[in-house]
Amino acid sequence: MKATRLQIIIPIILLGLFMSAIPFQSVQADAGPHPSMQFIFISRIKPGPTIISGQLLECQDEACVQYEPLPQIGPQRFECQINACYSAGYSYSPYHRLTIEFSDGVTRRSNIFTKHAYFANYLVTVHEESLEVEEKTLGPNVPFFKTGAPTLFDLLATVAFPFVEIILTIILVALAVRTGRAGATPASYYNWLKAAWLLAIPATLVGIKWTQGLIITLVVELLLGTGYVLWKKRSASIILTVILLLNLITQPVLWISLSGFSGLNPVFLTLFAEGVVWLVEAGGLYLSQRTTMKFQEALWVSFALNAASFVVGSLLPI
Repeated sequence: MKATRLQIIIPIILLGLFMSAIPFQSVQADAGPHPSMQFIFISRIKPGPTIISGQLLECQDEACVQYEPLPQIGPQRFECQINACYSAGYSYSPYHRLTIEFSDGVTRRSNIFTKHAYFANYLVTVHEESLEVEEKTLGPNVPFFKTGAPTLFDLLATVAFPFVEIILTIILVALAVRTGRAGATPASYYNWLKAAWLLAIPATLVGIKWTQGLIITLVVELLLGTGYVLWKKRSASIILTVILLLNLITQPVLWISLSGFSGLNPVFLTLFAEGVVWLVEAGGLYLSQRTTMKFQEALWVSFALNAASFVVGSLLPI
C-alpha cells in the first residue's frame, strides 16, 4: 500500500476511534456561539413544583405592554426541563418576562427583566403565585451553572482547562515549525502527531464543559477536512491534526471570551469573534503547510470549515 494512502486511512481510523469515545448525549447543535439565557429555578414552596412548559415573552417596552413569545427559528429557541430553562437566539428584545406552567396546576408569571451578559445566567425564585427573576453576574462562563451544583468532574475540568490549552498550543506550534520546513519527513513530526491525538479525547471532554457545540464543530470540520485532503492529495495526517488542535484551542476560548462581554450587540459581537477565529485558524493552516499552501488558500479553507460548522449547527433540530 502506498504511503499516501496510509496517510489518509490512519487519520480516518483515529478519527473514528476518537469520536466513538466521546459522550454524544452531551452534543448541542449550536456549533456557533449565540447569545443565550440560562434559568435555574429554586422554590420557596414545599414541596416544590416541577416545570411542565413555559414561554419567554419578548417585550419592546418597560411595562411589557407589547410582547410576543420568542419564536423558534433554527437555533433560536426557549425550552425547559424539570427545574431549569434555556434560551438561545440571534438577538433579544430589550425586556423579557417568563410565563411558566408548573406541576401544581399554577401558571406563574415573572417580573420584567433585562439581559446584560452575552451568555446570561438567571436565578428564578418560585413563589406561591409568581416568579422572581434575577440575573447573576458570574464573570467568565461557568459551565456547570445550568446543572446546579458542580460535580467533581466539573471542578477538575475547570482547573485543568488552562493547562490543557497550553499543552495543545505547544503541540500546535511544534507541528507548525516541523511540518512547515522544506523537505520535512513524517519521522520528524510523528511523535507530535501521536501526542496530539492522544490528548484529543481528554481535551474534548474538558472543552465540552465550556463549549456547547464543540463536538458538532469537530465532526463537521474534520469530515470536510478529509474531503479537502482527498481532493488536493495533501497530507491527511498533518492537516486533520492541525484542524483538530485549532478547534480544541479556539472554540473554548471563543465561548469563554464572549461570556465576559455584554449582550447588547450580539450580532456584531458574534461576527467579530467568528472573524478572529477564522483568521487564527487560517494562520495555523498556512504555517503548517507553508511549503505547499498559499495564505490565500488557507483563508478559503478556514472560511469553508468555519462556515460549514456554523451552518450545520444552526440547521440541526437539536
